[in-house]
Amino acid sequence: MTARAFLNAWHEAVAAKDAGAMSAIIADGCELHSPVVWKPSADKAYIIHILAGVIASIDDFAYRREWIDGDEILLEFTGAVAGKGLVGFDKITLDSEGRMARLEVLIRPLNTLTEFAVRMREHALNFKPEAA
Repeated sequence: MTARAFLNAWHEAVAAKDAGAMSAIIADGCELHSPVVWKPSADKAYIIHILAGVIASIDDFAYRREWIDGDEILLEFTGAVAGKGLVGFDKITLDSEGRMARLEVLIRPLNTLTEFAVRMREHALNFKPEAA
């Protein structure tokens, strides 16, 4: 799968909020580097749970720009949490089969990130109490 094919599938899965479609394009052992916790996770089921929480926690979530460089993808997104605007980036690295092998997320500003972290901590605890 090419980076463009991955992105098409990714955008469809995110728009549909379809965990099954996300799972199909995320590699086993994919690493999630979150702005909320210091330790990356490589538990695919947990990552899908977190991604579903992100989609549910950010109002008006939308990707607005994207860059592709080989197997590296950078997506800029916008949205709001508790009425506070945010801008963020998803840095995605694909494996040799075109599936997501690493996801690093950055979000700003700090006041929105703080509110987002509170919501995501609760969501994470529902899946894995030791995660947050």
